[in-house]
Amino acid sequence: MAVYQEVARALEQEIRQNFRSGDYLPSEAVLAQRFSINRHTLRRAVDELIDAGMLLRQHGRGTQIIEHAVEYDIAARARFTESVEASGHHAEASIVDRKLMTADEALAQAMWIAPGSPVQLIETLRSVDGRPVTLISHYLNATELPDIARLYQGGSLHGCIGTHLGRRLSRRQGLISAVMPTRRESILLQFPRNMPLLKVRSNNVCVSTGAVLEYSVARSRCDAFEYRVQPTAEHSAPAAVDTSSIRESCHEQ
Repeated sequence: MAVYQEVARALEQEIRQNFRSGDYLPSEAVLAQRFSINRHTLRRAVDELIDAGMLLRQHGRGTQIIEHAVEYDIAARARFTESVEASGHHAEASIVDRKLMTADEALAQAMWIAPGSPVQLIETLRSVDGRPVTLISHYLNATELPDIARLYQGGSLHGCIGTHLGRRLSRRQGLISAVMPTRRESILLQFPRNMPLLKVRSNNVCVSTGAVLEYSVARSRCDAFEYRVQPTAEHSAPAAVDTSSIRESCHEQ
């Protein structure tokens, strides 16, 4: 890898962790001195990030950070709040809907439970730096997680489950796709209906028992996140189930 490319990667990581949209980078002279390179090499590194849409060079004013996607780690133990705040951003979660329902055939298959089993649906809206970015439908095993609707009042759902019910959750599998937003999703996420959302469907299991305690469907603005997926050893879990036909109340227009 060329020196300017290495510097570009280092700058990108620093921008994601320490800067916000609208901030300005230090001057080229300061950055060149920090990386112990000449200004020509530094300028090539900055040009890489300008071409990637992360920076905007404004003559007479400097180089400005523009809106960029937040990296989100699709890992077994990753939590939304922790992942986002590790990138130097402020994360919030609020409840927009909750109801008790019974599992139909498709949902029961996704959650490895019997059809007709009680499922607690909690829908949360996640925001980063005050901007709504993700709408998540959490389908929770109501038998294994009793009273979760009362216990959870916002923030980290998995943190609440661990603190109040003594269950640690781990993502067993996640399926990523693209979907056009419904009218309701467009309004809640403040996102145009002619642009796709990133959809992630996950099975989250109890670490101690292996039982599926949550099946989640997350819809995120495509301009808000870059998902990082790191390969791990294969698990002996049942094959992924396509549950796109599930009738989710949060998708009603």
